[in-house]
Amino acid sequence: MYNGIGLATVRGSGTNGYVTRNLSFVTKTREKQQKTVFRADFAGDGAPRKANTDIIQHNRKREVELKVAQLQEALEEQGLNEADIEKRVAEMRRKLLDKLPKEPTKSSSDVKRTGETHADAAAKEQENYALKDALGISSAYVGGSAFDRELQEKKRQERLAEKAAEEAEKEELLSLLEKEKEREERRRRKEERRREKEEKKREKQSSKRSRRE
Repeated sequence: MYNGIGLATVRGSGTNGYVTRNLSFVTKTREKQQKTVFRADFAGDGAPRKANTDIIQHNRKREVELKVAQLQEALEEQGLNEADIEKRVAEMRRKLLDKLPKEPTKSSSDVKRTGETHADAAAKEQENYALKDALGISSAYVGGSAFDRELQEKKRQERLAEKAAEEAEKEELLSLLEKEKEREERRRRKEERRREKEEKKREKQSSKRSRRE
């Protein structure tokens, strides 16, 4: 027994009499740690590896140089002089380099799966982009974010704030339109009163002339 907790005697209890803590109880600290680990699991650790376009371009240029070297060896075996060989090799290198595609974009399809890590990663990235575009998924979407309650609550608050801002802007616009309508109505009434005064003035002048005559 400890602090009045536990058995007064262990006789017949089948236990050693010690009070053990509840290991299944989840403390606040442990709950925060679990949330942190959960968010880390969906924070992009399992995201596909990004392709390095510089390495892809470098490998393409290596292939070009390999073809150029093969051509140079073939020309040397034919017994051509060094100047002609250099000229033909330079011409072939220029043509092959001109045919090389520029840096691949997300919507391009010039990267094929070749077994090379970065080329395969670029091809996979393009496939994912095409799939997201077909399904209408935003490029800013993060996998697993739908299960993050804090993130979803934050997004909900942002949507509510945005909606409230739009409503406030709409109310302000309606208020401005109403004020403009009131000003236009006042101008119209003022113009009508001015015309009425002028009409009465003309009538008085006309009546005076008729009396004199």
